Amino acid sequence: MSLTRVLYAVKKFGKTIIGSAVTYSLLTPIWISKWCGRIQVHGHIPPRQTLGGGGTLFVANHPSLIETIALPALLSPWRWDKESVHQPYSVADSRLFGRHSEWLYEHFCCITVHRNELSSTGKSWRTVRSCLHKLTNQGRLIVYPEGGRTCKGNEWVRHGDRVVRSCNPTIVKLAKRTHATIIPVWIDHGDSSKPQSLLSGYCKLFFQEKLVVTFGSPVICSSPNVTDKEVAQALLYVAPATKT
Repeated sequence: MSLTRVLYAVKKFGKTIIGSAVTYSLLTPIWISKWCGRIQVHGHIPPRQTLGGGGTLFVANHPSLIETIALPALLSPWRWDKESVHQPYSVADSRLFGRHSEWLYEHFCCITVHRNELSSTGKSWRTVRSCLHKLTNQGRLIVYPEGGRTCKGNEWVRHGDRVVRSCNPTIVKLAKRTHATIIPVWIDHGDSSKPQSLLSGYCKLFFQEKLVVTFGSPVICSSPNVTDKEVAQALLYVAPATKT
């Protein structure tokens, strides 16, 4: 075996160890917070066997960064196996873990979306194909159709105390075409009117505000072409799903 192959194997093994360590260091505080009551979950996630033959698309609002870690953790309590077909995948911004950390996305089961990049067109098609692959193979996928944190928008839709940005319906349209079940999720973590770092989100969760996650009933879209307004309303009108 050549020296190059040995160095490559050592580098790959090192990234695997570091990636797993980073993943569990982010997930474990969420699991402990749920156990301690700092995270409250309302509603009911239907068992996989009752969702039909397609995948499951969880559509969530995006008030902060903490839900990008919390929601996958809640869907996989105390166990994270990126090789499992039941492991939820998230559509995440390519800058979530910072520059030169692209290899972490594989460990955290992320499908990256590249915004505001010169080469984003081809990468966007790869994102769409990856999402289609997950949904057509009965996978679970988490998306944030606002396209970024709520507070960073220019146009908003409101209902009572709830507010979301104008939503992108692309992934929801794909889900409909693959006959996936669409479940809206409302995230509430107190005042999120200003951008906060991921570390600030953890501190807020531990010492200030509880995180409230509400899973709604599966969405039935009335028209074949889902609009941004329908997606926004599906989020704004989320009520806890009841067990059947």
